[in-house]
Amino acid sequence: ENVEILMDKSRFKQIMYNLLSNTMKYLNKDGKVIVSLIKESKYVKITVEDNGTGIKEEDLPFIFERFYRADISRNSETGGTGLGLSITKSLVEAHGGRIYARSQIGKGTKFTILLPI
Repeated sequence: ENVEILMDKSRFKQIMYNLLSNTMKYLNKDGKVIVSLIKESKYVKITVEDNGTGIKEEDLPFIFERFYRADISRNSETGGTGLGLSITKSLVEAHGGRIYARSQIGKGTKFTILLPI
């Protein structure tokens, strides 16, 4: 079944790019990423899930803040400025949606986006 989301195509690409590039930074060599899209009655649910390093519980409330980088992500290998998730949240909310994350250290992270249809 086709699903239409009323939003700017380039902004949707930016949202997905930011989430996928963030996910790829923290995967090990045998890591995997699962992307899914499910149509609900009033919204589309998009999930991006990995089995990477995960995010500490105490860091989760802050990951969408500008320039925030959890201690585990502060190294020269991953790079980044701490803006990607903040920009992603702003774009999702500008289109009437919500984004949140659940994570466990050593098991991975799951980002969920809800966008109105």
